[in-house]
Amino acid sequence: MNKKKILIISIIAAVVLVGVMLLLIFLPKGGSDQKASTVDEGVKLELTTDSEGVHQAEVPKDEKGEVVNNSYGTLIEYYPADISVIHVENAKGTLDVLSNTPKGEATIYTIKGYEDFDQQAGVADLIASSASKLSFEKVAGVDQNGSSDFGFDDPRSIVTVTYTDKTKSIITVGADAPQSAGTYIKFGDGDEIFLVDTETAAPFDYGLTDFISLSINKSADSVEEDQASSITLETEGQKIVLEPYTGERYGASYEMTSPRRRIANESESSKVAGGIRGLYALRVLMVNPSDSQLDKLGLSKPHAAIEAVYPDTTVGYYATAPNSDGEVVLMEKGGRVVYAVAADKVTWASTNYEKLCSEYVLYPKMTALTGMKVESGESYSFELSSKEVVTTDNDGNENTSTSTSVFYGGKEIQLGDFSAYYDEVSLIELADAKEESVSGKPELTVTYSYSDGGSDAVEFYPSEGNRYTAVLNGEVIGRANKADVTRAANGAKETAEKAN
Repeated sequence: MNKKKILIISIIAAVVLVGVMLLLIFLPKGGSDQKASTVDEGVKLELTTDSEGVHQAEVPKDEKGEVVNNSYGTLIEYYPADISVIHVENAKGTLDVLSNTPKGEATIYTIKGYEDFDQQAGVADLIASSASKLSFEKVAGVDQNGSSDFGFDDPRSIVTVTYTDKTKSIITVGADAPQSAGTYIKFGDGDEIFLVDTETAAPFDYGLTDFISLSINKSADSVEEDQASSITLETEGQKIVLEPYTGERYGASYEMTSPRRRIANESESSKVAGGIRGLYALRVLMVNPSDSQLDKLGLSKPHAAIEAVYPDTTVGYYATAPNSDGEVVLMEKGGRVVYAVAADKVTWASTNYEKLCSEYVLYPKMTALTGMKVESGESYSFELSSKEVVTTDNDGNENTSTSTSVFYGGKEIQLGDFSAYYDEVSLIELADAKEESVSGKPELTVTYSYSDGGSDAVEFYPSEGNRYTAVLNGEVIGRANKADVTRAANGAKETAEKAN
């Protein structure tokens, strides 16, 4: 036999072998009596309504009382608009969600007894969705004795849903299944335990506080309405009043008018003003609290109280100090809801007098001055004048700027030279807000004269350690570092000598 014939025979044998193997693979196993595989069509529930109009679901069982098919299924299938009342009982209390769907309009949900409270958007929709169509992923078993294994010895929620057709569904919520597999529920008065998606069951755990809006109050409708004419803060035994600064002497947004009249810290006062209108809570803690509940929450004697007067309304709050989680417990004055709010949104709850004091002893705008007199052993009087200058660029656009001139003894000082010294004097920082009595003569006195005809006098008296007590217009406002005061005192002569 030649090589060509041998090759042909080998190829034929290989083809036959492959064909036999494929036939063995695709032949039905177990003989011709083996049933073809079928698609799981879920549990064939017997859904009924009893004499009291309550929906029931019976799962097929064998002669031993065991579930025939523990697969998936649907217990009820309505639309949210078919609901009239959802009655919820759980650890958070008892409430009734009322549903009304006017013809051709969206469904309106209200909480019985709390109709005048604003609701958090979407929360009622979630519970209505779960209560209208309820499907399960499997039948977990049968429980006739309220087994603790499934959480039915102490159900966490019992929900009764009344539909517009006058029928009802009763849903009992047990524990969550292990490994986040879902949540166990019972339906009607049956003993079957169904495993449902946890997101479906979660709304049944809602309480009243989950429905109340987290928006504490609305934002101002305009920039003008967002500007308070006064902000009164009571904290740490002090009453502090902030008012918008409208003068031209200082570059400040707010001034303190009580307990001392002084410029307010720009950053701190702006944060206080920004934490009053348009507040949004992390959580609602309580509705209609009693006096004893307010005491437990720390609001019967609040850490801080604030009231701001706006053109269109007055807003006031009581608040606790921030807790270790960075939260503040807060309630509107005259309100009925207690909220948890992020502490950084209401910095007024943690501020105090010292924080609200300007970080500088006094920092006037140079353009507002007509003179600055520095006295420290010797006296140096600097004269200033400022005017607006209008220039036109190559494109014909007008630009307005302020030009300042400085003189000493009738001779001009270059603005750059004076500005460096002026910063040393006007930017003396307060080391603390300690108020102590002073006596004797001041080591340094700076008198600022303004274009409006007024003046401010700042005096520095030696204090303990490396501190100087600062006195503004006769009132002690705190203490400054000795080095800063000494530098300002020594720089006057050097600056004056630069006049030419």
